[in-house]
Amino acid sequence: MFHRFIRIWEFVGHSLWFTPLLYAIGGAVLSLLAIRLPGEDIIASLPDFWPRFETVETVQDLTSTLLATLVTMTTFALSVTMVVLTLAAGSLGPRTIRNFMGDPKTQNALGSFVGTILFLITGLVLMGGQTGDSAVPQIAAMTGIALFVVSLFVLILFVHHLGRSIVADHVIQKVGANLEETISSSLETLSGPIDNAARESCTLPDAGANTSDRTITAAKSGYVQGIDYDDLLDVAIKNDIRVALTVRAGQHVIAGDIIGEIGKDENNDTKPSDTGPSDTRSDAIHDAIAQQIMIGSQRTAMLDIEFALRQLVEVALRALSPGINDPFTAIAVIHQLGRALPQAMDFHYPMGLWRDDQGQERICAHLSDFGGMMNAAFNQIRQSASAKPDVLLPMAEVLESLTGLAKHPKHLEILREHARLIGRAAARDIADATDRKAVERAVNRVLRQQQAKDDYSVS
Repeated sequence: MFHRFIRIWEFVGHSLWFTPLLYAIGGAVLSLLAIRLPGEDIIASLPDFWPRFETVETVQDLTSTLLATLVTMTTFALSVTMVVLTLAAGSLGPRTIRNFMGDPKTQNALGSFVGTILFLITGLVLMGGQTGDSAVPQIAAMTGIALFVVSLFVLILFVHHLGRSIVADHVIQKVGANLEETISSSLETLSGPIDNAARESCTLPDAGANTSDRTITAAKSGYVQGIDYDDLLDVAIKNDIRVALTVRAGQHVIAGDIIGEIGKDENNDTKPSDTGPSDTRSDAIHDAIAQQIMIGSQRTAMLDIEFALRQLVEVALRALSPGINDPFTAIAVIHQLGRALPQAMDFHYPMGLWRDDQGQERICAHLSDFGGMMNAAFNQIRQSASAKPDVLLPMAEVLESLTGLAKHPKHLEILREHARLIGRAAARDIADATDRKAVERAVNRVLRQQQAKDDYSVS
């Protein structure tokens, strides 16, 4: 259920309508309260210079003027937002737009405009039924003025924030912070199953070799946005089965693909479909499992670590493209990846194993591991920057730093292989001998730090 909540929250939290909707409701409610508050005694206690309104018509005219001005301000703010989103999509990649749309400052700024507009509209509607003998809504008028002044300053801050938010370094830092948060939150729930799988050397069935009724198939085509392992564990315990999943968050599946298998009970050699009303029970089990595998049209960054990595990689690839040719942005991405990847070392095994309270194996599932994350982070950048020593050198330096933080021997081999790939790319594509030797020295530092047994040579 928690993973399903995260999926819903990501959809809602990265939309431009949810927060303004809350502000709109709050503005309407505040207007209802302000109109009904007795304001004569409060206004009388204020100093003489404090403005007072003699008639309801005066308040209506003022409210109409403020409303028209605020609608113009909101239109301007939305226009600026669309310009920023267009520039971001062109220079930083379309997948970074979700970070702009999910920015709380942007959402709150637009929400303040919409909330003030709803406050003024609601006030006009309520004052429309008042006569000349009705009490003048002093509190509502003063509140409307105050909200308008606040919105004016919010507009200035909003434009300032948008100007900063499109700077590449700011985007990289923000996307990198989201990546680190995703890795950290994933480790909280997956570190135990990963350790269990590593100890037991958990294996998965060959998806292409099994065609029995125990296979689990994809309910529809799309990306696996997330898997609710906790609820899936409850399903396995309830039906006394063992579930093996060959897919992980981020993979694309086609409806009908074999994505797992319902294993045999360890204490019973019969299939689950043979232990009761076979067809009915088997269908119910498959439906219950399918509900825990969330499939959608796009990947989710909060549950899919490699997708969060690729958001940063896309910024670097755009920067390295011939049309932009901005190696400094690519270098900033490499350094940000270097800050996030040490946490990924805790994903030291490509599977997770979940047990019930009695210690019986219930779920064995494929997960992202450090090797896959390293490939997602560095392969495409290295391929695009194979002839750019100014980019390959920071990559080798990051590998050198990661080598000192490696927690498992397998991590050292992964880092050494990436260093070799960088060395071969430099030997193949860098024409200048001095630049080529600089990259070679950086690669050799990585290999020496790992105490490599084989001699390295770029030839």
